[in-house]
Amino acid sequence: MSSKSISMWTLIAIAICIGVCFHWPALFSIAQESDKAKATTEDDSALVALGTNSNREIPESSGLARSKFVEDAIWTLNDSGNGNQLYLLKHDGKMLAKLKLGTAKNLDWEAMTRFEMDDRSYLMVGDVGDNAKNRKSCQLLLVPEPDVSKELGDKPIEKSSQPIEFNFTYEDKAKNCEAIAVDTIGNQIWLVEKVYYNARQKEPPGIYVLPLPVKKPDAPLVAKRIGDFPIRNVTGMDFSPDGKYLIIRNYINAHLYTRTGDQTWQDVVKNTKPKAVVLPLQRQGEAVCFSADSKSLIITSELVRQMIWQVGLEQYFPKTETEEK
Repeated sequence: MSSKSISMWTLIAIAICIGVCFHWPALFSIAQESDKAKATTEDDSALVALGTNSNREIPESSGLARSKFVEDAIWTLNDSGNGNQLYLLKHDGKMLAKLKLGTAKNLDWEAMTRFEMDDRSYLMVGDVGDNAKNRKSCQLLLVPEPDVSKELGDKPIEKSSQPIEFNFTYEDKAKNCEAIAVDTIGNQIWLVEKVYYNARQKEPPGIYVLPLPVKKPDAPLVAKRIGDFPIRNVTGMDFSPDGKYLIIRNYINAHLYTRTGDQTWQDVVKNTKPKAVVLPLQRQGEAVCFSADSKSLIITSELVRQMIWQVGLEQYFPKTETEEK
């Protein structure tokens, strides 16, 4: 081996050592979290590969929302640097429809959700990404979900709708966020701050809420901090259709809160610890939503030709007295 070769390999070894040392806290946190989640795994059959997102128009699936009108279908979007369209996919990955959000701009779309109010279904897009934490305000885009169930054919249906856009700020300082969901019980929009594993921030990620408007408000809204979330790198969240569960995911696992009786969701996150839910290994998993029956999660990953997974949750639900006996 030549002296040049030795020098090259020495430099590579040094670079690897530096990289491992620099990221060791993050790697250690990931390993700890993964071990906790594995400890709860009981049934591998709860994981089902539904299909593949092979659509080149969707290279960065960063948010999900189940469709009200089309069975086994999900809405998704791309994040910053892409267009202002939403895409409706069957669970097997087939594209069914495209919805252009009028003249809205995709500054950094990182999340979406769906909710129902006054017998109407709405899609909400969160233009909430802020890696540099320097945005003066963030935006939420609200549009009625189009019912395309009677128009489905061989080619994707193309629709357009101008969304209601409203601005909001955080009560303390700018935050990076990739997760939004709507609590229709409390009429609130929820946001969870994204803090990277290796960030120097000592304060835990915050959970914030906004009032839920369906008309453009007269003034910018202010997101109020109502609690902490113990896990970093949050990339998605959703409330279950039956109102009993809240899921919050990151790149590694998901975390399930359960509401009982007349508890508010604020009481739940303040007074209980979430259960770690095992997710399949993904290239860059950023999106999650509940299935229509509230018993499973649907998850996707960024990049093309990534699997669409269904993750069963029943093993994580509280056992009834009959089951315990």
